[in-house]
Amino acid sequence: MDAPVCPHCAKPITRALDLPYGWWEWTGDGYRLTTASERVDVAPWVHWDCMGELRSFHPHDVGVPDVHSAGAVTAGPAAAAAAEVGG
Repeated sequence: MDAPVCPHCAKPITRALDLPYGWWEWTGDGYRLTTASERVDVAPWVHWDCMGELRSFHPHDVGVPDVHSAGAVTAGPAAAAAAEVGG
């Protein structure tokens, strides 16, 4: 399975950062708060390569196992395989 493509830089989203509040960037004189959001309601996910916001993106929506379930695989090929064998 290929990674989704970033709508800002067209590169695969191989790393997504959970940045609901932004990050601090050095300016030469001090730090400046920076956000990837283009609107007031901040997008929590940001593409590692270009720092563009990924408003509709969530890692669990693209075949990543649900790590919050007690070992259960709820998405992706492993879930399909488990469903076939009654797991």
